[in-house]
Order: sequence, then C-alpha cells, then structure tokens
Amino acid sequence: MAVNEHERERAILDAAAELLLRLGYNKLTMGDVADAAALHRGLVYVRFKSKDELVEAVMLRELNRYADAWREQLENDPRGGDVASVYRAMAHALKTLPLAAAIIARDPEVFGKYLRKPSNVFQRRPDTGSTREFLRVMRDAGAIRRDADIRAVAYILDALTPALRRTFSRAVPVDADEPSTDELVEALADMLERALPPADGGDLAAGKALLLGALEQARSDITTEPAPQKGRPS
Repeated sequence: MAVNEHERERAILDAAAELLLRLGYNKLTMGDVADAAALHRGLVYVRFKSKDELVEAVMLRELNRYADAWREQLENDPRGGDVASVYRAMAHALKTLPLAAAIIARDPEVFGKYLRKPSNVFQRRPDTGSTREFLRVMRDAGAIRRDADIRAVAYILDALTPALRRTFSRAVPVDADEPSTDELVEALADMLERALPPADGGDLAAGKALLLGALEQARSDITTEPAPQKGRPS
C-alpha cells in the first residue's frame, strides 16, 4: 500500500506540537516525536533534518491556524473593522490555540533554549509593521476620527503590548490581582472604542477590508519565508 506522505507529515507535526507544549523545547527529542507518531526515527529525519527544523514547521502551521481563527472571529464581529476588534479577535483566537498563544508570548517555558539561538524564527521574523502606520491607514479609511493623536495612541499601545503578551500563555492569572487576557482585552477595547471612532461610528466596512488584507499579507509573509540556509554563520 502506498505511503501517504501528507498524512505522515501531519502525524509528525501533531505529535511534535503536543510534545512541545507538554515537555518544552529543551526536553523534546526527535525520538519522542517518532514514538508519539508511531514511526521509525529515521522517517522523521527524512522529512525534518533537525529538531529546530521540525519545531519551526510546527510554529508555521500553528501561525496559519491562528490566522484562520483570527479571520473568522473578525468576520463574525459586528464591530469588526475598528481598532478594538483587532484585540478582541486576537484574544478569542488564542483562547482555542494554546501553542499559538505560547508563540505570540514567546513563552520561555515552551521554547526554552530555542529563544537564545542565533537566527531563530523570532529573530528572523521580528515584529513587523508600525502601529502608528496601522492607525494612520485606519484613520485614512474613516475607521478612526481625523483629530485622533495617532502618534500618542501608537506609543501607548506599543507600551501595553508586552504586558498583554505575558497573559496569552497563562490559562489562569498568576495571582488574584493580575487580570486575565479577556479582562485586559475588554478593558483595552472599551478604551479604544470610546476614544477613536468618529462621531458617526466610522466606516467599519473599510476598516474590516484593511484588516483582512493585512492579515492575508502577514500569512503570505509567513508562508513564503525562506528556510534558513545550512551552514549560515551565526
């Protein structure tokens, strides 16, 4: 019977994703993945030459799943198209994708030593895009009031991003005084919805089109990222 290479690859990625979350990068081995996928270790190495290559393939697939969930949430949001909807869509998507949440948070418990490796995915693909430019485009589309100080708003949002990220991979807050991701996102969305939309509510359709277009561009950038070259100096 012919071997279905697609099914084999999916089994490898499924096993690696589950083990990465459970064991973390530091303890994960290719042998673990082979055992979990019920494959000979050599078959895993035929498809993925190293643990890093496998982990990065897992991350790529998870980010595409995140993009799909983000898009679905945005499309179903009656307010989808304003700035607040970006954060709501993000939070709802990450609630169902714990590995994506760990990626966005750059969780050291999951990625461990990988985060310190030269030319890791996070270094090759640093946060791209300017919050100020995003807000400017949204303002030009009519989703933000014309007199909004987008420079100041961008500065505030960028300053809040690290604190928000830290909550993504925590199912339960560390202590009672720490808000959950949902609480943070709803508070932030409430502030943005009070401060940014034009008096008439703004052009949400134009804003949504821009957001969906940006999402597809981000997906394209991820998918077409060249694989790291073998022997590239660190």
